[in-house]
Amino acid sequence: MPEAHTREVDEELVRRSAAGDKAAFERLVGRHGDSLYRFALRTCGSEREAEDALQDGLLAAWRGAATFRGESAARTWLFQVVIHACRRRHRRRAGEPERMEDMEAAASVHHGGPAPDGQVAAREVGVAIDAALTAMSTEAREILILRDVEGIEGAEAAAALGITVAAMKSRLHRARLELKARVEASLGHAVNEVVK
Repeated sequence: MPEAHTREVDEELVRRSAAGDKAAFERLVGRHGDSLYRFALRTCGSEREAEDALQDGLLAAWRGAATFRGESAARTWLFQVVIHACRRRHRRRAGEPERMEDMEAAASVHHGGPAPDGQVAAREVGVAIDAALTAMSTEAREILILRDVEGIEGAEAAAALGITVAAMKSRLHRARLELKARVEASLGHAVNEVVK
């Protein structure tokens, strides 16, 4: 489906949701819920926190659908709402240890690929990435997840975070360099595939 058509469909679903159409909101969530959940899981660090943040965010989106002005894509608006829900939860639990799920858990499907030695190395890198993401600032983690995990386009990621595209690019560059440095420090050797 072309991007312009997808945006029009999403905006119509938000308008109908604002008028109280629960089926329209459920359809909107059905279209973007998986991406929103993956973002919440990687940001919040646990399934329970991610589910709670997503539920909080979607409830806020349902209640605030009438405030959607269409200045950004509906998907961007949904990401903004979930980002704020994740940040609120993070502030509430500040000081508690965070734990990120393994990168492999997000992939969920094994394609048979590498030999056992390669699988062990990939698992080791995945664990190092998880630990590095956990140690990074919320801002760095958010931009990496939006751009490099979810594949959200630059302008949309910037809008979701409420920053300019230039600021997003700068933040993403610094976050990628920090992630690479942390992973390499953890593994004790250089890696080539952490930073795009």
